[in-house]
Amino acid sequence: MNVDKYPLDINEYRTAGMESDRHLWAKAEFDRRRQHREDPEFDGEYRFEKKVADRVPDVHVLSPTVNRWIEFVDGSDQEYRAKTREALRLGFVIHWVFHINRGEQRAEARRALDEELRGPFTFGSFDEAGGMLDLGDPITYRNFDFAVESMDEFRVDEILGYRSGSAGIKTIDGVGFEIGVFDLGGYQCRLEVLGRDGELFRSVPVGEASEGTPWGFPSVDGIERLVEAGKVTRIGPVG
Repeated sequence: MNVDKYPLDINEYRTAGMESDRHLWAKAEFDRRRQHREDPEFDGEYRFEKKVADRVPDVHVLSPTVNRWIEFVDGSDQEYRAKTREALRLGFVIHWVFHINRGEQRAEARRALDEELRGPFTFGSFDEAGGMLDLGDPITYRNFDFAVESMDEFRVDEILGYRSGSAGIKTIDGVGFEIGVFDLGGYQCRLEVLGRDGELFRSVPVGEASEGTPWGFPSVDGIERLVEAGKVTRIGPVG
């Protein structure tokens, strides 16, 4: 790629880490399309290499409608599954976008995510030589099974960004926390926990207020049994 002929200075998108020119081009091209209202572009605030809780996406877009987390992949090691779950937990859909010459990484991501992805799904692609940028399909709660694997999912101290407040977990009367919407063996509800370690739970029907709902149902033991049986799924973000 001849960066001298590119309309933006790709080095403006460089961070302290080592990044290829191809990776920088992907970020710059995504921003150029925002400026010129060319697809793919979204309404909202674009943030490049800025923290979301304790992780740093290549780009995240904060929007009144859909928050997006975008990772451009060109050789660097990636935690595909952990990052996908973190993005969803924090209220983002996530796009994995691969350089066209990184077929081995695309295959690695597919292996890491395939068991939990539902239905037809296409990763994104980019190619600086051909000027191509396609974000592919976003991973969302609609096409990804977010199984709860341990009780840590209900302990706010274990959620990235809790201590700094960046995880956006809502507090309840200074002692409780909203930790998201879950499917508990077929029953869908919003769960709240009392205390940072989840000493007590209460379930609230989706869309209803929790006022007057008693603590203690479901029980901690009941939740733990469902988790051990693989019957608890997160279906909405924290907060």
